[in-house]
Amino acid sequence: MVRRFVKERDKVDVEGVSLPALMVLNKLIRDGSQRLGDLGEELDFTSGAVTGLCDKLESKGLAKRVRMEHDRRAIWLDITEQGRCLMDRHRNVGTRSITTLFEGMTSEQLKEFIQFSTQIVNNLDQYAATLNRLAQDNEHNACVTDVRNAKTSRFLSY
Repeated sequence: MVRRFVKERDKVDVEGVSLPALMVLNKLIRDGSQRLGDLGEELDFTSGAVTGLCDKLESKGLAKRVRMEHDRRAIWLDITEQGRCLMDRHRNVGTRSITTLFEGMTSEQLKEFIQFSTQIVNNLDQYAATLNRLAQDNEHNACVTDVRNAKTSRFLSY
């Protein structure tokens, strides 16, 4: 589902600006100038993705990189007036993005979805530790199962 969402998200084009780039501009409007590293952290983008988005936004005149006097090593991104105008013209895109995803769901379904999603996020806190412990425990087991005959699951399995 995540892969499908990313494919669809990447098809969005607002005056030549991608949805992830709009997310960057929205964050700049909401929170002011941002360090590039902080943008990546908050939006869950790699540093390479942030650099690429910043390059595109800068080339279109929608944002500009700034070096601060007190820390010349850190690079910050700020939105330009042209970027603000673009976001103002398309301020309904973010809301429509969310409503389109959940269209046709009842209030009860949305409530259940939120509960399921919250539980999955909570389970992620122990995900790596649990699997690492299991792998360590398994190191001491003898190989007794023919993998070709292993029981299959309807869930993603490795």
